[in-house]
Amino acid sequence: MPPRAVPQPGTSGHGPTGSGAGRTPVVVPGVSTLATTGAALAVVSVVLIEFTAGLIGLLGTSTIVGPFRSHGGTSLVDAFVQTVFVARVPYYLAAFLALTFLVPVVPRTPLPVVLLRAVLAGAAGTVALALVGIVSGTYDAVRQGNAGQGLGGLLVHVVTTPLQLGLPMTLMLVGSATAAWLWLGRHPR
Repeated sequence: MPPRAVPQPGTSGHGPTGSGAGRTPVVVPGVSTLATTGAALAVVSVVLIEFTAGLIGLLGTSTIVGPFRSHGGTSLVDAFVQTVFVARVPYYLAAFLALTFLVPVVPRTPLPVVLLRAVLAGAAGTVALALVGIVSGTYDAVRQGNAGQGLGGLLVHVVTTPLQLGLPMTLMLVGSATAAWLWLGRHPR
């Protein structure tokens, strides 16, 4: 009688593929594919909402000013890319990383906890915007040469702009994390 194979940790021992209920696929050690999927669904939903809102604004403004004409120093398309994507990338990245590694959105979690996790991920995104604001605000303050205006600009970069961007995106993240939680509950794989 041949010796029996001992199941390896992380598998259920149901055949060579380990397709039993106890197996959790891993993207990064300690992070499940389910958590990564939930984070991606939540953050990409916020990006799509921001993109749609920005595109509507771009279309509306381009009826008055051509989309490639300069308005306020930059073309409308450049302003669209800057405001919708570039300025918000720190938020998107920090929220995604928080939802993947620290506060995952997974179906077995109760809804109030998912809501709290989305708020915490939104706070992480807002803090990321503030940290980037420290660098850009300090650069602008040094370039200004006037201490009063420089400090005022630094306050805008570090406090008011991150809050102005972070609060509505956090509310969107709460809604999209809830939708991701519901979707993952129905489609766990």
